[in-house]
Amino acid sequence: MRIAFAGLSPLCERIVRDAVERRPGIELVRPWTDLPSLGRASDDIAEMLVIELKEPALPPALRVLLSTAPQLRIIALSPDARRATLFRVHEQRTVLFDGLAEDLCSLMDP
Repeated sequence: MRIAFAGLSPLCERIVRDAVERRPGIELVRPWTDLPSLGRASDDIAEMLVIELKEPALPPALRVLLSTAPQLRIIALSPDARRATLFRVHEQRTVLFDGLAEDLCSLMDP
């Protein structure tokens, strides 16, 4: 697994870095823009970007980033590092058998 940090306070980055460095199989990528999933390189190695967000929602620019690199996971830490939210893109399938028009319309509801 590859992990990168972006926009963390120095204290929060140090705490997370110390925890991550003790785990085997994790490569720290620096700077975060060097994560291979952000370029054209694509492989099966999971990649995480750890950021700090004041708001619970992912900003639009990071949503676009996530949609262009579907294997990327973004972990957003609250400023006090007491809450972490994982953002990822995943496929969802719903299969209807013997579906009627009303069933198809129900798939269109948010």
